[in-house]
Amino acid sequence: MSKKIKGLFMSLLLLASVLVPSLGSLGTVKADEVKDTVDITVHKRLFDSDVANNIQNTGSEMEFEGEALPNIQFTLYDVTDKYTEELKKDGVDAQEATENLVAYYSDKNNKPTGNGVAQGTTDNEGNVTLSNIAKKDADGNFKTYLLLETKKPSAIKTESAPIILTMPMYRHDNGQPTTEELSNIHIYPKNVEDKDNEGENVGGKLTKELVTKIPHNTTWNSSLNAVNGNLVLSPRVGRLLEYKVTYNVPATTTFEEGKGIKIVDDPGEGLVLPSKVVKDAKGNVDDLANFNDTIVDTLNSNDVVDNVTVTSNVQGLEKIDGDVTYEGEKETGNSLFTLTLKGDAYKNLAGETITITYYAYLAMRNTTLDNPIDNKVTAKADTTVGPQTSTDGNARLVENGAIATLNANKPVAVGAVNFKKVDAQSGKALAGAEFVIYCEHAKGYVKFDEVESEIAGKRTALKFVSDPNNAKVFKSGEDGTFKAEYLPYSTEYKLVETKAPEGYVKGEDVQFTVAQGTKDETKVVEVKNVKKGILPSTGGMGIYLFLALGVALMGGAYVWFKKARKNENV
Repeated sequence: MSKKIKGLFMSLLLLASVLVPSLGSLGTVKADEVKDTVDITVHKRLFDSDVANNIQNTGSEMEFEGEALPNIQFTLYDVTDKYTEELKKDGVDAQEATENLVAYYSDKNNKPTGNGVAQGTTDNEGNVTLSNIAKKDADGNFKTYLLLETKKPSAIKTESAPIILTMPMYRHDNGQPTTEELSNIHIYPKNVEDKDNEGENVGGKLTKELVTKIPHNTTWNSSLNAVNGNLVLSPRVGRLLEYKVTYNVPATTTFEEGKGIKIVDDPGEGLVLPSKVVKDAKGNVDDLANFNDTIVDTLNSNDVVDNVTVTSNVQGLEKIDGDVTYEGEKETGNSLFTLTLKGDAYKNLAGETITITYYAYLAMRNTTLDNPIDNKVTAKADTTVGPQTSTDGNARLVENGAIATLNANKPVAVGAVNFKKVDAQSGKALAGAEFVIYCEHAKGYVKFDEVESEIAGKRTALKFVSDPNNAKVFKSGEDGTFKAEYLPYSTEYKLVETKAPEGYVKGEDVQFTVAQGTKDETKVVEVKNVKKGILPSTGGMGIYLFLALGVALMGGAYVWFKKARKNENV
């Protein structure tokens, strides 16, 4: 081979080494341009007003306000045939055809069902990507898709509007399409959070109700049981009180390992939370249905169930098996419980309402209208914008189907009255007098029953008996005092003396009122006794006085008689 030919060959070889990579590069670019699939990334945001509806999507990633909304399901449907049908109508262009489809699928009766061509749920950042979505059909025609929000929390006022995507999609700028075709379409559907009647967002709302059942727990004179105009329930000691807590879980709550919600309910010092209660076949608590029932020993019952129950309307979570722990001693009446719902298993509770019911009973504690029992509940949720804590100091008392709002967070109290037994004449303190207490409303005498079990601990309950011999005896001490305590507020009590101090007559029945301030030990009701009359002893001075007076009268009569005869003889 000549040097000239050899040089030309080497030059062509060198040129090929440069051109081939270039051609390969050109081929790659061309392949990208004709890519037949696209990704659709949904960025879900929550707002507290409709102002966000004016924000225009560009198709690209955006700086978008609002809170990331997790656990929202989106489904993509192929609606190419419906879109083509609209385009074939006279005078209808692409814009109008899209608007017609949005209007059509906004009607819940027209929404398609099933899993569509792709489906996904937003993560804790509110994002979900539907990947490898075909741009064309088998005939090479561009497809049209409908993106629907197919699952949303109940606390969201409206679901996001249907989104129509006709391929190919181009990036928009100032509302107009550019020449930049998108391989990943970014969509920002928006939701607005629901509000209650007072204009407050429902998410995170927490309420607590104290539910009474007549005569199970009787508020006898509720008009009298008021503190600053707020009703206070005055139950019988030992009777179970039913509480109901409702919590609107924020829609932005993230449920994953170590994250979710925690609710702490503290009925307050004086209320005891048994870990178990007895319920009948209908789910009602079998405790003390009327005035004269005895207290239920939960230890020996076959119908023992967990006290705290959690429910919701979420399918699969109608009854929630959460982590419930108790704190406080059973006998001190100072207990609370903590409910923890964390982890992926509870993610569908986001934006939903859960209901917690439980029972507590009033122990024999020093609580009055002047110092009612505190009652608090606190809920903490891990949300996409950080922890959110909700507390509610308000409770509602449900009585005979009517709801009275309690603006105080201390709605339970019983009272007492102080007595002193004294001599009616001298005021001297008298010991040893015995009494029972009768309640006209209950038609019975006061008695305190006590039962003890491993589950509920020692529990004392107020009941009423017809026989005063079976009633609780109140006895005056050396200083003459005694106290009738742990009684519901009422104007219908009567103090009945069953045994008077030695040498005294039984006193009359004393009507008394348990009211605000009557527990004050400086306020004492005196109960007076009259001493029995004393006859003189035999041989006492009393008879000699009568004898002496008789002798004097007889002597005077004799003198008068003698003098009268003498004058007669003269």
